[in-house]
Amino acid sequence: MDVPWSRVHSWHCNACGRCCKEYVVPLRAHEYLKLKWTGFVEERYGRFYIRKIGKNCPFQIGRLCILQGELKPIACKLYPFKIRRKGDERAIFEYGGERFYVYVDTFCPNVVLGRPSESLKRMIIEAIQIHLGERRDIESITCNRKLLTFKSQVDT
Repeated sequence: MDVPWSRVHSWHCNACGRCCKEYVVPLRAHEYLKLKWTGFVEERYGRFYIRKIGKNCPFQIGRLCILQGELKPIACKLYPFKIRRKGDERAIFEYGGERFYVYVDTFCPNVVLGRPSESLKRMIIEAIQIHLGERRDIESITCNRKLLTFKSQVDT
């Protein structure tokens, strides 16, 4: 269930992989073209998606995503954040003189509801910047390979 960001206290990614199994990943046209060669993309009703194998993302190995950098779809980089141009007043987040409507998917088990923390606000700014193409690197949203590699070494 998507809730307005103003109802979320915090979130962090622990690479549980749950979103990779359940989330249907939409692709932008340029992302489709970059991943078309893999055979794991599909078109439905004029939109592009990563094609699952059963419930599994074909790019997930264990808890890790093999798509990194420019190959990783924007939707995956942003999850559990969803940025829209219209929505509920409680979802308004102003950035760069524009209004965005930011939602958080509570399907992620690490979403904590409550009064928004400053770290959550920083994550939303990062998500909007990625959404707009102002930045490509990920610092605090979604897990990146270095973080996951470290966590998998610690967990074993």
